[in-house]
Amino acid sequence: MKKKTCFFFISLLFICHQVKAQADTILSRYKQYLLGTVKPEGDINLMLGSLNAEGQWPDINYTDTEKANWKNLIHLKRVRDLALVWEKPGSALYHNIQLEKAINLGLNHWLDKRYRNSNWWHNEIGVPQYMRDIIILMKKELRPEQLKAALEVMAQHRVQENWVGANLTWSADLGFHYGALTGNVRMMELCRNLIVKEIRISTEEGVQPDFSFHQHGARLQMYQYGAAFLKENIRLAWELRGTAMAFPKEKIGILTDFALKGWQWMARGIHTVPGTMDRSASRVNALDNADLREFIPYFIALSPENKNAFCQLDEIQQGKGALTGYRYYPYSDFAAFHQKDFSFFLKTISSRTLATESINSENLKGNLLNSGDAYLIRDGKEYFNLMPVWNWACLPGVTTFVGADKVNRQAFTGSVSNGQAGLTVMDYQLENKDKSKLLRAKKFWAVAGSKVLCLIAGLEGSGITAAYTTLDQCRWRGGESVNDSWIYHAGFAYIPLGAAKISLHVTDATGSWKEINAAESNTPLTEKIFMPVLEHKTLENGNSGYVISACKNAKEAARLVAGPQWKVLCNNKEIQAVSFNDGTIMAAFYQPGVLKTGQGHQQLSVDQPCLVLISNKKIWLSNPACKPLKVKLGINDQYKVVELPADGSSTPVRFH
Repeated sequence: MKKKTCFFFISLLFICHQVKAQADTILSRYKQYLLGTVKPEGDINLMLGSLNAEGQWPDINYTDTEKANWKNLIHLKRVRDLALVWEKPGSALYHNIQLEKAINLGLNHWLDKRYRNSNWWHNEIGVPQYMRDIIILMKKELRPEQLKAALEVMAQHRVQENWVGANLTWSADLGFHYGALTGNVRMMELCRNLIVKEIRISTEEGVQPDFSFHQHGARLQMYQYGAAFLKENIRLAWELRGTAMAFPKEKIGILTDFALKGWQWMARGIHTVPGTMDRSASRVNALDNADLREFIPYFIALSPENKNAFCQLDEIQQGKGALTGYRYYPYSDFAAFHQKDFSFFLKTISSRTLATESINSENLKGNLLNSGDAYLIRDGKEYFNLMPVWNWACLPGVTTFVGADKVNRQAFTGSVSNGQAGLTVMDYQLENKDKSKLLRAKKFWAVAGSKVLCLIAGLEGSGITAAYTTLDQCRWRGGESVNDSWIYHAGFAYIPLGAAKISLHVTDATGSWKEINAAESNTPLTEKIFMPVLEHKTLENGNSGYVISACKNAKEAARLVAGPQWKVLCNNKEIQAVSFNDGTIMAAFYQPGVLKTGQGHQQLSVDQPCLVLISNKKIWLSNPACKPLKVKLGINDQYKVVELPADGSSTPVRFH
């Protein structure tokens, strides 16, 4: 009996030693991550010199109450940054005595005051995150009473098992490291399991079946909440590799697919657009949030079989290449098209997705985001930090009227694609605040090669007499050429179709970040804006459209207008269709109908509303309404019944 008891205690001691060793390994890896990935911001010497005797920085408003960009949090960030410099080997201030004194002074100030904000996120996520970093970087140097107080602040986190997406990941990640720091193995296991469970594909919040990302309902939040979800999980998976708590291989697979099939497609390199990030587009520098380069080594370590794909992603994010092809994300109503010289992005909305949100005094003017806003990117400077001076009533790609306030979501919004080219449509309705004015239209974007062809049909209004479509609203780069029938600027030609006319507005616009985000600066900013606008002066079943094409110069634009490489086959409320010189045909049927394709006597017919793409003698169909649908497809006198899936994806059809 004594031998069994002795063996039990020896085994327990061995297990405890193993657990402690694993916790030490995990914390050491987190420290390695901090030192290798997180870069201090600002002048370290200035931080040192300006810290006063009370442990405060004079330029921080410690009475700030902003819910979004809380200024008090800057204090902890600076203490963390000082700790990074103090602990980083090779740093000029590595283990510098004066720097250590400043760290202690700044840390003690927070431990004494323990500032709080009315926004729970800062108290339970933001503050504990910085405190965790400080503890892990400085643990050996902290006095016992300091460590105890710092852990108390870190313990402000709350692990809620019913949370989802990034919020769950943030909180459980903190709980996991708190458990590692305090020797609480049960907490480590609980939090690790919660995090692993949340790495899943579903139609709830989080990673969607098409590898887009939702948070706060069916809202595309790729580079805000999605960024936190991906980066925190990959970092933690890297910390736990080779341990008893390592992530299962299938969970690593979801994260890698999310990066390769979702993340990298919604940006050109590191540059994304407002349509991918909802309210966080109103934050400074937000449009470069797609940068994943610092995490590439972690992906490769965790998924060596995908090394080539991640090396290619790294090259693309360094500007040394580009994706090519068309991807549509039906769960988020988002289209991405990449070519060697440019990318096109389109954010629509349907009855299945939600309008953009404005909370914590962010996104104060973005009520028309997700209303068919369309963006063209070559080098990422087109829209970067341009949001403060934007005319938010003239979003790129949006058809609207003076006083428009919100989009009325409709079911028939979706896309058809063969992976190289694609068509997106939107059953379009806008109204003003009191609902006394309404604008309707069928909008159609066909994208192939170097061209984006947009058709607008059935344009009609109630209570309004005129409308307009903003083709672009980007940073003016100079060198534009203006012709009666086209405009050239910065690598793109803007060409009206039919009798439509484009007016050009090049103006100096002034605004401030505070106008769109109450937590940001009110310093006036001025930028010169390039904005071509298609004016719809009559709204009685108005049909019009335009083409935007990548062009090297104005001469190439002139040649393109003289010899168009496209043809509008039909543009009305029943059918919108175009063909390109390579034989590609794209058609939207809003009701059963027949279309003459312009290829000899060929006719295309369907007995249900749907989208059709024909290219290289192959056919693809989809149902934008995202419901199961049987379509009788006809090519001349040959017919075939095609079953379309409920997810809005494209189905290839073979006649022979």
